[in-house]
Amino acid sequence: MWAQFTLAVLVIAVVRRAHKVSTALKDVGHLPGFRSLFPPMSLVGAIVPTMPLNPGLNWSWLWRTFGYRQFGSETISVVALVSGKPSIYTCSPEVAKQVLSGSDSYIKHPESMVALLLWGDNVISSNYEDYKRHRRIVGPSFSTDTYNLVWKETIRTYKEMVDTEGWATKTTFTVPAVNKYMTKFTLSIISMCGFGLPIRWQEQTESANLEGETPFGEALSTVCEGVITRLATPSWMYKLPIQALHDVDKAYRDLGKFMRGVISDRKEEIGADTLDSMQARKNDLFTSLVRANEGEGKLGLSDQEMIGNLFSFMFAGHETTAHVLSATLSLLALHPAEQEIVSAQIREVLPDSAEPVFDDLNKLDKVWACFQEAARLFPAGAIVTRDTTEPVTLLLDEGQSSPKTLHLPAGIRIVVDMIGIHYNPRIYENPEQFKPSRWYGKADSDSTFFGFGPRACLGRKFAQTEATCLLALILRDWKVEPVFLEGETTEKWRDRIMQGSMVGLGFGIRSSPLRFNKRV
Repeated sequence: MWAQFTLAVLVIAVVRRAHKVSTALKDVGHLPGFRSLFPPMSLVGAIVPTMPLNPGLNWSWLWRTFGYRQFGSETISVVALVSGKPSIYTCSPEVAKQVLSGSDSYIKHPESMVALLLWGDNVISSNYEDYKRHRRIVGPSFSTDTYNLVWKETIRTYKEMVDTEGWATKTTFTVPAVNKYMTKFTLSIISMCGFGLPIRWQEQTESANLEGETPFGEALSTVCEGVITRLATPSWMYKLPIQALHDVDKAYRDLGKFMRGVISDRKEEIGADTLDSMQARKNDLFTSLVRANEGEGKLGLSDQEMIGNLFSFMFAGHETTAHVLSATLSLLALHPAEQEIVSAQIREVLPDSAEPVFDDLNKLDKVWACFQEAARLFPAGAIVTRDTTEPVTLLLDEGQSSPKTLHLPAGIRIVVDMIGIHYNPRIYENPEQFKPSRWYGKADSDSTFFGFGPRACLGRKFAQTEATCLLALILRDWKVEPVFLEGETTEKWRDRIMQGSMVGLGFGIRSSPLRFNKRV
């Protein structure tokens, strides 16, 4: 009897799921694509490694050469067989522009923004009128004064790094993981230029503490790296004697305390108009944001929204830039001819190792091109998502004279696959090749890795200023090359190191060992 009952329940469950799968296939217009056990962006799909029945979060990197090609389309569907809603993935820039046009037909669903929304709504996660309000208040913070500050702080921090690490007296040295140095560097820049909080290189684990709590940099790294743990762990589990969970919980609490303290202090300083205390950080992003918000009155952002924007500044201005800088230096180490091309331009712009000035930014276009090409190959923001709010029709224009149409109902998630776009051979010839000259003379609108349309990244110029200045300083003084294991070839080093995956909340390469040789 129980066996028959169990069998009946299973049959009913299978039939119901089969009906849902059939409906899902209809909703995505029977577009070819993956038929997986779970959606790639679901918790189970993200935890289980990429395999035939589970594309997982990293399929667009691991299957970048055949993922779309096997289905004969640059826009494909993903339909889950066990549970989960269907979705659309695209590596077509034409489709991406339609989806990211700013139309009310698409929304940034809170579910896809949950990692950022843990801290509060912000300019990255918000929609419609809320986005316009965030954008109106946040936008003016990104100004020429801020970029000048970024340039000056980049030079100061570079000198401090070289002196503190003892590199000034060396003709050659090795760093076991350039990623750690880039992360530490970008943390210093966003701390000062983002929040007006100077963190000296040698004191980075001490100077931004709040009353003996977790150091700011350590808390931020733990929060970014532990986001899946935080989302997947119920609150009661933090009471268990599991140290890893305690560390994540403490980092979240301490970072929250830190951000609330920054907001409170800045409001008090602006309210009191204490010129002396404001002078040193009058051009940093967050002071400008608080000042603009105070002027909005009741139309301004709440404290929770201020915290949300503060965290988005931390993430976007710290982790993403560090990932691409690490990839840039590693790629230049692998391609000495390209490194010499950019080094020649640096010597031309900065003869006799002159100090760069902000006006040199546009003259160092080949330096910026290297960063752009590294960002193409290893985009820190690997995916961009939108959910349909009403029935929409997409033109699947893949360079064809008569594009196909795809009709989608409301509630379908569309994933703009930035890795797929950047490795699309229709858009980039020999996409696996590191070729900075792709970007020589290109307009800003040609750079897709900062996003498409009206909601492209606000921090583009911030990143350009910091990255161009730092790379110019490093390559002015040093020649970089890979550090090989015994018997390792260049190709084997590339295969071992130059592999992309999710690192914290962003996408980047593995720990990269590099040797720096003094230029003479």
